Amino acid sequence: MWTNRYWQTEFWTLAFVILVVGLIGSLFDRAAASIAVIIFGYLVWNLVQLSRLYKWLVKSRSLYPPAAPGIWGEIFNHLYVLQRKNRKELKKLKGIISEFRASTSALREGALIISNQGEIRWFNKASEKLLGLKASTDIGQRLFNLLRHPSFIEYEQARDYEKPLTIHSPADENLILNIHITPYNNDQRLVMIRDVTEKHHLERVRQDFVANVSHELRTPLTVIHGYLEMLDPEMYPELANVEKPLQMMRQQALNMGHLVDDLLLLSRLDAKDSAQNGKPKDIDINIMLDSICAEARVLSGEKNQTILFHSHSNATLTGSEKQLRSAFSNLVFNAVRYTHKAGRIDIYWKESDQSYMMTVSDNGPGIEPEHIPRLTERFYRVDSGRNRSQGGTGLGLAIVKHVLESHGGYLDINSTVGKGSDFTCYFPKSQ
Repeated sequence: MWTNRYWQTEFWTLAFVILVVGLIGSLFDRAAASIAVIIFGYLVWNLVQLSRLYKWLVKSRSLYPPAAPGIWGEIFNHLYVLQRKNRKELKKLKGIISEFRASTSALREGALIISNQGEIRWFNKASEKLLGLKASTDIGQRLFNLLRHPSFIEYEQARDYEKPLTIHSPADENLILNIHITPYNNDQRLVMIRDVTEKHHLERVRQDFVANVSHELRTPLTVIHGYLEMLDPEMYPELANVEKPLQMMRQQALNMGHLVDDLLLLSRLDAKDSAQNGKPKDIDINIMLDSICAEARVLSGEKNQTILFHSHSNATLTGSEKQLRSAFSNLVFNAVRYTHKAGRIDIYWKESDQSYMMTVSDNGPGIEPEHIPRLTERFYRVDSGRNRSQGGTGLGLAIVKHVLESHGGYLDINSTVGKGSDFTCYFPKSQ
């Protein structure tokens, strides 16, 4: 609005001056020359104002614009208003950046911003300590050239950032770092680094404690179980009155032995003890599941359950035979324990385009939906009384979960109360 008004004023002023000068020049037969002089003078005046504008915007450090009449005065004034507004926004932005830098400097976790090509664009002080980076030399460098850990390079190349990576710090071998990468803005990634040395140490202490206690319990349990077996009422008639207590003691000693065995297996899985579990090899799953089904029929005994194995694939798996047998037998034997008499249990081995699948399906009592997410937690029991009566330790599905994860797979559970349950182990073909 103001622009139109001032331009109109400028135009009519110039037209009036040209008209007056033209009329005066016509009195001396110099109208054209007079108008040319006026236009030339106007052009020079505008060039002078442009020069003043350039000096003010580029060379001068003055905050205030030069004074000028007419349209140029308005141009200078509006540019000044825009500059003041920009300075306020810039000051506000600098404040936000300053607060961000102060807050990230206070973080104990390392934070880096890298491009899709891995170039470091920014990092905080904690990253300097955890990764040994230097702001003066490492900004603009590729993170993968500075952090040459093979696991980190594989983690980055896979571009699967759902789970964090745990490695030793390149700056200090005693530090254990947890690295998590989050992509954003299509061409940038945020790298968060946490020092989990203490947590790792406590986890190691817990594993060693469980393993040591389990080892220490095994010997006295073996002795107790051995002596209880010797106390046979058929050999010692005077023990006939305590036959029932002795049988209960034998059963509890046996259950305790199973618990110790499961704890030791979990300790080995946590520690990823390859020496205990043997080198990976190709395993014929059909032979393994057929053998487990035979054992399940013996365990079923008087329950008269129908236990069938259905093979729809001849594929083999590469991994630890001992671990996989433990996982599969846990699922099958659980189905035997908790499925009612004359029930049906089906074991399937099949494959799809993406994965291999082992499924244990039963028509037992089923599991309530609220329990399913917690079934693989250690010692979690849907019905603790029923589990103890069946000899369960509460560690079976935790072992299954660990074994599957170590083989690149996962467990899927579907259950309907009153109709039965399906436990499916998935092994990706890409793995």
